[in-house]
Amino acid sequence: MLIIPSIFEPCGLTQMIAMRYGSIPIARKTGGLNDSVFDVDDDTIPIQYRNGFTFLTADEQGFNNALERAFNVYKNNIDGWKQLVQKDMGIDFSWDSSASLYEELYAKAVSRARAANRA
Repeated sequence: MLIIPSIFEPCGLTQMIAMRYGSIPIARKTGGLNDSVFDVDDDTIPIQYRNGFTFLTADEQGFNNALERAFNVYKNNIDGWKQLVQKDMGIDFSWDSSASLYEELYAKAVSRARAANRA
C-alpha cells in the first residue's frame, strides 16, 4: 500500500508508479489523484476502473476510514486483494495509451465549437 494524503496534487505520478509495481494507493481525492485513483467501494464508478482506496476530507477520520477499508480487504479477502494488485499492475498510463483519448476529446471540442459558431 502507498498512502498519499495530499492536500493538493497538481499531477500525481506517485500513484501511477506505485500501481505499476503492485502497491495499492490510499489517496485523498484531489487533483491528479482524483483523476487516477478510483475507490474500490464506489458504486458510481465502473468496477473495471476501481483501483484503490480514497478519502475526501483531509482529516484523521477520512484517512483512517480509507486505511481501515484497505486493511480489511488485505486481511479478509486475500483473493480480492491479489486481483486488485494484478489489475493495478496492468493499468497503462503511458502516453501511447492516453494520447488517442486526448486527440478524440480535442476533435469533439473543435467540432462542437464549429457547430456553435454556425448557429
